[in-house]
Amino acid sequence: MSSLLGFYGLSLLDALNPSALAVTLLLVLRGGPYRSRVVAYVSAIFATYLVLGIAIYAGFGGVLALFDNAIVREVGYWLAAVLGTAMLLFALFPPARTRQGMKLPRLPERLPLSLVMGTGVTITVAEFSTAFPYLGAIGLLRDLTGEFAVAVPLLASYNAIFVLPPVLLMVAFAAFGDRIRPRFQAWLARRENTKDGTWLWILGIVGFLLARHGFTHIAVQLGWLR
Repeated sequence: MSSLLGFYGLSLLDALNPSALAVTLLLVLRGGPYRSRVVAYVSAIFATYLVLGIAIYAGFGGVLALFDNAIVREVGYWLAAVLGTAMLLFALFPPARTRQGMKLPRLPERLPLSLVMGTGVTITVAEFSTAFPYLGAIGLLRDLTGEFAVAVPLLASYNAIFVLPPVLLMVAFAAFGDRIRPRFQAWLARRENTKDGTWLWILGIVGFLLARHGFTHIAVQLGWLR
């Protein structure tokens, strides 16, 4: 029971995904039929994360097996710390040209759903080396059950929680769009008129979260935190 609670606790932690929420906001606010786009984007994330999780749980060899290697995970923590710090510093002290040009684009009305899904797959694969909660959850799942028929539904439920925030954001806009859309549009307009820009603001948050995750683990390993 405790393993199962830990499993779903990690799914809630993993659901705090700034990049997924940022892309969802872009799809919702920047024109076009946002519902189909968000569904396509979220479906791509769900399917990619689930397939990678099943592959690792099943012990598939090759490249996927590297993600479940302790040494590679340590490298992942260091990369998260270094890259996160670089992203945060770039957001805080951007070059002058970057400050002037960082604005969210308006999406075309006929944006192909295949492109949206491809974006979801690409982002998910790119971020997977730092998917530490998911890798930890798969480890708990291995201890919990060796039955493939039990593990796959549990992984599917984990991923349903993982993609829940973007879905809830879409539902909120569908239900209360007339009320909340002007506020978000005004917020975006204010951010675009400031010196750092919306994308730099998002980049700084993602960088901070990555750096904090990496440095916290490193500090524990070095005995600085207990």
